[in-house]
Amino acid sequence: MKSEIELVISERISKNGIISFSEYMDILLFHDYYGYYSSRDIFGKKGDFITSPITSSLFGASIANEFINIRDSISEPVILEIGAGDGSLAISIIEHLSSKKALPSKFYIIEASEKLIELQKVNIMKKTPQLSRIVEWVNCDEVSSINGLIICNEFFDVLPTERFKVHNERFFQLFVDYEDDIKIRWEDKTNKLRDIFKNLEFYDVLSNYDDYESEINLNYETWVQNINKILNIGAVFIVDYGYNMKEYFLPDRKTGTLVCIHNHHANFNPFINIGLQDISSFVNFSHLSALFKKLKFEVSGYLEQSKFLINLGILDLFEERAFSDDDKLIEINKLKNLVLPNAMGDIFKALIVTKNYSNALLASRNYNRKDIL
Repeated sequence: MKSEIELVISERISKNGIISFSEYMDILLFHDYYGYYSSRDIFGKKGDFITSPITSSLFGASIANEFINIRDSISEPVILEIGAGDGSLAISIIEHLSSKKALPSKFYIIEASEKLIELQKVNIMKKTPQLSRIVEWVNCDEVSSINGLIICNEFFDVLPTERFKVHNERFFQLFVDYEDDIKIRWEDKTNKLRDIFKNLEFYDVLSNYDDYESEINLNYETWVQNINKILNIGAVFIVDYGYNMKEYFLPDRKTGTLVCIHNHHANFNPFINIGLQDISSFVNFSHLSALFKKLKFEVSGYLEQSKFLINLGILDLFEERAFSDDDKLIEINKLKNLVLPNAMGDIFKALIVTKNYSNALLASRNYNRKDIL
């Protein structure tokens, strides 16, 4: 018997023909009623994953230090978070800024999932009821020309992506069909994909591969354009797991970066647990930086999450907090999870871009590796 989400997919295909993998992924994750983000509790021990802001409030407090750094040099600065998860990052940022008497007039949130919006509202009201007045949920077209800081934490990895394959010097794109159950179809899209990779200056490398599969996310451009319309003066922090272009398309990474999470366990098959698992792909930071440069943003930094947080003062924040002996041990372990190489410290990267802003940023002052993008 077909599940509700399978019925949605089969009806879409019956009406419009085969769909791209990105459209399939979009349905599975973001369908209003049956999508993963609408139908499940996804955060914490009962969900499928735990993000950095959930791990420790020090993550958000560190990012808040950058807002303190830039706010006096920007007129009417605000903060915007795109994809706010369970609200943990917003809460920790607001609490830290309140303690430093540096609150913005507004903390905007753009969130696609109505269920997550409700969760964010509940958590923010529960944790910081006196500060909830500054938080406002908006759509992309409801906010423009703001000054300040935009934060995208674990946002770009979940944007629906295309899958491609290189075979016999041809480029094939993955599509999804439905005949009693899901079928995959590879369609020759050599001209389209060749042009994309030539623009990214990586065609010569990929064209020499054979039986090589990976991802190219065509939704990056839409969101980079959205950010361009929204931001007038300020900085953008993009924190996610990912690679630069060379690492992304390593010869040995021939099955791509797509990963699924179900009940805290990873698998690499997006055609099982349909609608019941998270699907994401590692972020191609070189691709993102090229799109920002095209719109005249300056790429100010690219570095591991550990170095990004150290630049922002996470170690000092830890030392400043008063803990009991038991709590201190717990917080040390949380801090280790954020910064150690074998945890989140090196797997996650931070891309820092600025627009119409030339002052020094804390986040990129040391350990900067933007030259490898």
